[in-house]
Formats: sequence, structure tokens, C-alpha cells
Amino acid sequence: MQIQVLSDLHLEVERVGAPRGEEFYTYDIPVCAEHLALLGDIGWTIQDELFDWLKIQLKLFKTVFFLSGNHEPYRSTIAESEARLKAFAAEVKADVSVPGKFVYLNRTRYDVSPTLTILGCTLWTALNPEELDILSWALTDFRRIDGFDPSAFTAQHQGDLAWLNATVQEIASSDPERKIIVFTHHAPTISGTSDPKFEGQPMSSAFSTELTGEVCWNASAMKLWAFGHTHWSCDFERNGIRVYSNQRGYGKGGEGYDPSKVVMIP
Repeated sequence: MQIQVLSDLHLEVERVGAPRGEEFYTYDIPVCAEHLALLGDIGWTIQDELFDWLKIQLKLFKTVFFLSGNHEPYRSTIAESEARLKAFAAEVKADVSVPGKFVYLNRTRYDVSPTLTILGCTLWTALNPEELDILSWALTDFRRIDGFDPSAFTAQHQGDLAWLNATVQEIASSDPERKIIVFTHHAPTISGTSDPKFEGQPMSSAFSTELTGEVCWNASAMKLWAFGHTHWSCDFERNGIRVYSNQRGYGKGGEGYDPSKVVMIP
């Protein structure tokens, strides 16, 4: 399988001076593979322009995998944002003019083939309880997502992690030859997934969680974990798992970001 993996396009941001094809919801992705994975912070689900842009991608790629980051539900609730994405998935599935397949990854298992499975969710992080005072006023999510607070954030993390552990364990037990790749928005390990200057900072627990001791990390079936959120592109191996991100970020794009890069999954 060949797939382009991108995140943090932030199409909701109008980039002053950027030419068409790079700013707001006009961003052009070069088609270098059949499949495209968009791992969150692509845009806001309250903006119809996001869905118009997604329809364009569905005419260019055979499959578009999509999961929400923390920005998708801005200016709405998480439930409302999820409902809009589910409605869009149903709409394009019924629309014969849209040839591509839209796969909304919301604690979702998708079997690509008899030997390969994709698992996807947002993977909200485990907030450091010692930093909650700082996070409560400094983290934009609590001001931009309606009805969202540290307890809701923590509940989302616990639900995502429980689902990942249970699903990986079930696959490993019932179909041990099957390969698993995981797509999330937030980072599943700490070292190497953010700019080193931010490691250990008070806000860092809102960006990544150390999951290398979890069931979902240690199954032999695990081959690749791709993520976003940190605006730090990387490609390395940890405990036998390829850890990958290709994040655009703000401005002219982050260092190492390459929208034409293709991930090969054997």
C-alpha cells in the first residue's frame, strides 16, 4: 500500500500573501499515491469550505482517511463536529459523482486487506495533573471547543486509549498474522515527536503521551504509528514501530514537511 500522510494543514487560516493553491481552502496536494491520510487540524467542521475541499480530494484519491484533531471542533462541541463528519461521510458515499472513498476514523477499525488493518482516533493526551492550573487557562481548546474542560479532555483520552488497547489486543489474539498501522492526531510517544526545545515544558502534556508501555504499542502486529499536532515532522523507529509525521503547520510550513512524500506499507 502506498499512502500520502499529512496533518496540520490548517486550512482555516488565511495566509496573507500566499498564492491560490496554498491559502485557505484552496490548498493543492500533489497526487503521488492512490491513498491519502489526513491526520487532523485540517480545518474547522463549522466551515462548509472544509467539506467542499474534501470533495475535491475524493476526486483525486481512491481513498481519503480523515480523523479529527483538536481544531476540527472549534466553535462547536465535539459531538456536533463528529455529527457533521458522519453526515458528510454518508453524503459522499451516496453521491455517484464522488468516486473516492471517505473513511472517517473515529475509534474506527478499517481492514484494508486480509492482512492489513488501519486503526484511527484523535488520541487526546493524558494531561499532567500537576499542570492543570496552567493548562486550564493557557490551552486554547478550552476556549474554542464548547463545553470542553480538563475533565472532558481526560475522558476523551481514556476512551481513545482504552479503545486502542482493546482493539489491538483483539486483533493480535484472533488474527496474529495481520499487520496494524495506527493513525492519530496527538503524538503517542514523547521523545522525538516535538521540537526538542519544547520537551519538558508546562504545556507538553497537551501534545504527546508516552504509550510505549501500553498494549497498543507492544503487539508484534504493530508496524507504523503516524500522528500530527506538534508541527514537527519526523520519521524514526522506536521499539520496532515506525513513528511518522508529515506536518505543515502555520506560515510557510514546518521544516521537513513534504506533501508529495509517500509512505510504503508492505
